[in-house]
Amino acid sequence: MQSAGRRLTELAGVQMRTGRHEPLNGNIMQIRFHCPTDKCVAIIEYEPLAGCGDTIKCPRCDKEHAIDVTDSMRQRDTVDRCAACNCRELFIRKDFPQVIGVAIVVVFGLAAIYYFTISVLIAWSILAAAVVVDVAIYLVIGKVTTCYACRAQYRKCKLNPDHEGFDLATSEKY
Repeated sequence: MQSAGRRLTELAGVQMRTGRHEPLNGNIMQIRFHCPTDKCVAIIEYEPLAGCGDTIKCPRCDKEHAIDVTDSMRQRDTVDRCAACNCRELFIRKDFPQVIGVAIVVVFGLAAIYYFTISVLIAWSILAAAVVVDVAIYLVIGKVTTCYACRAQYRKCKLNPDHEGFDLATSEKY
């Protein structure tokens, strides 16, 4: 059985071993970010972040990337700045793939358009069902903290009250 600080993950078709140290305080914060090396398409994932050393090795290009886990991340399980790029501007969003959201809208929308030719009541019922599905997903899905600069995602951590929702003006700086 693997220790709490080690785990095998398969990402981008590559298996990688993460973890060097045991987690502090039992925190299980997770970071996930794209490898910053040119032409490398790997997604680097590390859990628990509290047990991270000074670097994380990319499973595809084998390059070591510096990572700076702050005391706030280790002790309070709260993200105060990005560990991958040191950016202090982060935002909070729902942890739901946007592609699936668009697919739901397209499927319900096309079904409604088709049924408008048959029955307006059925078409409006389909649109109402889309709203119910949307509300159900909104209530169930958790939140993730995301870095504006490198789009690193932090899961399984406490939300920092200093971070707000996505702001287009801030995003355009990066």
